[in-house]
Amino acid sequence: MKKQGLICIFLLLAAAHLSADTITSVSYFADTRFTGRGNKNVMIVGTQIVLSGKSIALNSITLNFEGLSDPKDVDEVHLYWSRDSLFPEKEILPTHFEQLASFSIANPDSSITIPLTGNLFTGKNYLFLTCHIAEKAKEGNFVTCQFVCLETATQRYIFPSNEMKVGREILLLRKLIYAPGDYGSNYYRIPAIIQAKNGTLVIATDKRKYSQSDLPQDIDIVINRSIDGGKTWSEPTTIAHGAGIGKGFGDAALCRSLDSAGLICVFVGGDGLWESVVVANKKMRSYMCRSFDNGNTWTKPIEITDAIYGESCRDAKRKNWKASFFGSGNGLQTASGRIMFAVAVRETTDYSLNNYVVYSDNNGQTWQVSERASVGGDEAKLVELGVDTILMSIRHAGARWYNISTDGGITWQDSVFFWQELNGNACNGDLIRYTSVKQKADKNRLLHSLPYDKNRKNVSLFMSDDEGKSWNFMKTLCAYGSAYSSLTVLPDGTIGMYVEENYDSDNFSIYFMNFSWEWLSNGKNACPLSK
Repeated sequence: MKKQGLICIFLLLAAAHLSADTITSVSYFADTRFTGRGNKNVMIVGTQIVLSGKSIALNSITLNFEGLSDPKDVDEVHLYWSRDSLFPEKEILPTHFEQLASFSIANPDSSITIPLTGNLFTGKNYLFLTCHIAEKAKEGNFVTCQFVCLETATQRYIFPSNEMKVGREILLLRKLIYAPGDYGSNYYRIPAIIQAKNGTLVIATDKRKYSQSDLPQDIDIVINRSIDGGKTWSEPTTIAHGAGIGKGFGDAALCRSLDSAGLICVFVGGDGLWESVVVANKKMRSYMCRSFDNGNTWTKPIEITDAIYGESCRDAKRKNWKASFFGSGNGLQTASGRIMFAVAVRETTDYSLNNYVVYSDNNGQTWQVSERASVGGDEAKLVELGVDTILMSIRHAGARWYNISTDGGITWQDSVFFWQELNGNACNGDLIRYTSVKQKADKNRLLHSLPYDKNRKNVSLFMSDDEGKSWNFMKTLCAYGSAYSSLTVLPDGTIGMYVEENYDSDNFSIYFMNFSWEWLSNGKNACPLSK
């Protein structure tokens, strides 16, 4: 059983507590990820018991809920038995999971002994304790439990008293959207999220059917919507259907258009970034789809490649570019109505990328390309600081790059700058405005999501209150394997993040997380960053 992201204590119980011909070993593990209000069967703790002798009957288990913030946060508690070490995040449990007990918590300050029926069998046995989190559970509270002892028909097994008291902190929401195998696809990647003008949440995802790799793999782009703030989500709608190697689509970015209920989704398709060459039948192509009803329905893909680069491009330099792709996640609509997406461009035959902006001043009818914003960049994000002032955050290993435009994103400073506080691996993230004094907030605040590690893990949220000059604090939201993420602000002012995680697998699952500013900025949970 892979233990990535788990706090594990392996215990060979004392000889006084073991029967040499029955139990070989006992191990204990706890899930410490965030959970969300309303989640069912949230795994809290578990134990693996290896039995070498005959099967033995279970009599009872004693549990301690010391550390539980409030028993009202938990509707029900369940104990399951299984031979499978992987407890699923999905609320629908496998049929081979046997429920041994179901109960509620009356007094978390005292131990609870629960009668059990069932058996332990030869080989590995797993006991999992799960909770149903209440719909009105308090954000920031913890759900915890420790195993005290397990009684069988013949013996009493005591867990050491020095077990780590760990638990799961409650967010407003944490929902699994896609896991490997869902809807007939082996893999999912590349999250993008936006709030439509009517408050609907809209997400775009790469449905990578046979490989986690980028184009030219066979990939669909799928859209889901939530009309209740992320509690429930629609079935996926495919807006770009891949039809085999070299005929797929990917790397979607979302932006509002100027239409009353309008959204634009841009993406690329065809041959991959490094396979692309400037000939009509082998080129990475750029597309957009439009929605005029807050993401419910979409147009067919509209190709816009020629406006950016390639043999049919009217610009003499861009005719010879080799490839271009959008930085997935959020685009930008400025106060003037300009619609902008950052792109990473392979200008020559070598393996380097430079950054530009693709923008439209007529609501996406035609597109233009800015001057170069970086040499040697990668996926980038944009945010508006003031009239005609645009900040670009650029993917780069080590200290993250940024650049500034003072003419609406058309021209950029001659060289990039560095954020020493945002120091990590080369990975895509997202950058959005959270508050603005122009909208009567107390401060201007920017939010940036990125892995905060030399590897792809520890996706964290950073805040700047000086328009990106420095970053004041961070809070880690995925303290384990995690990569791409996308951000939005909900109508109630809470924050939504759509993020890739590979907690106990090499393959990504994608989650929607929702939390308040009050929780995010709480001093006891936030980590200040030096300026």
